[in-house]
Amino acid sequence: MIEYDVIVVGAGVAGASLATVLGRDGRKVLCIERSLKEPERIVGELLQPGGYDALKQLGLENAVEGIDAQNVYGYGIFMDGKSLEINYCEDLEVEKAPNTGRSFHNGRFVRRLRELAAEEESVTLIEGNVKYLNDDYGHVRGVTYSDGSGN
Repeated sequence: MIEYDVIVVGAGVAGASLATVLGRDGRKVLCIERSLKEPERIVGELLQPGGYDALKQLGLENAVEGIDAQNVYGYGIFMDGKSLEINYCEDLEVEKAPNTGRSFHNGRFVRRLRELAAEEESVTLIEGNVKYLNDDYGHVRGVTYSDGSGN
């Protein structure tokens, strides 16, 4: 039986990010996701500047590369014929804009985060369904799961 330091159940935004960061920190991580296919929901994502800064602090800023992410400099609110423009920064030149968000397709972002997790040597990313948490007097010690073949 293979021993892991951490088991992450789910490889969505949080799970894939956690697996990557823990793997980079030297922990042996098993990440189990029900389906490793790129999510196909029609969902856009707006990562506010603070969220993008958090990605950078985690060393995951390249998760928005290669997924057609667009820099976002602010947004507008429209209601009853009125509008309000909210800018994240004064200078809208890309090279000089210190505080921008990112907009992208959610499924591509999740796929990219999973790719980053899988690239880590100490992270094992598998497709499977977790059936049970194996606990020992209230402390989870592992999981029971089935893979795509039902094993």
